[in-house]
Amino acid sequence: MNRRVLAVVAAASCALAAVGFSAFAFQAKRPWQPSQPAASPGDPRDLTSLVDQEGEPFSLQKLQGRTVVLNFIFTHCQTSCPLQVQALTAVQRALPAALSPRVQIVSVSIDPLRDTPDVLAQYAASMGARLDNWSFVTGHPRDISWLHQHFGAQVKRLGGDQFDHRVAAYLLDANGQFVQKYTGDLDQLRLVKEIGDVDGLYNNKARQARAQVGTR
Repeated sequence: MNRRVLAVVAAASCALAAVGFSAFAFQAKRPWQPSQPAASPGDPRDLTSLVDQEGEPFSLQKLQGRTVVLNFIFTHCQTSCPLQVQALTAVQRALPAALSPRVQIVSVSIDPLRDTPDVLAQYAASMGARLDNWSFVTGHPRDISWLHQHFGAQVKRLGGDQFDHRVAAYLLDANGQFVQKYTGDLDQLRLVKEIGDVDGLYNNKARQARAQVGTR
């Protein structure tokens, strides 16, 4: 675990806070229309309209086998969202090289019509997020609403372009099952460790399953 990387990114977060994130005013460069939402989802993997920052279809079902860290953001947020994304950037950079390909960070916009794929791509670049294992996600408002209600994000629209919501990150195992919620300031060292723990548990179970198949 790279404590030096965490310290450097934490310092960058403080610098961003000092300027009030005024630079993060993004505009869509091309029109985008979400596809139809899921009719009656019962699980996050059922949502059909989700897309990533490239406009490519996104599904949590496709992340089977990866440990997932999920959070909720909106790009016009001037307070907690940029700080949390910067903390997750530090976590991403601190992951061991052997572990990183089995981890996916997923940041879901709670302002889907404003945060088009194009806007999310700009936001990700401004935050220094590596997109090899990080997806910034938008979709039909109904699917997005279902998702943040499922995770208890307590989203409430305020005046103008601002929202109030629970500042949290959610750790899911490689089967998509909820493991842990981290609220408030993110304990980066703890999250890096627990990502590794969850990944190891899943891999051990997978190895045991393969061994059982091999002995039949």
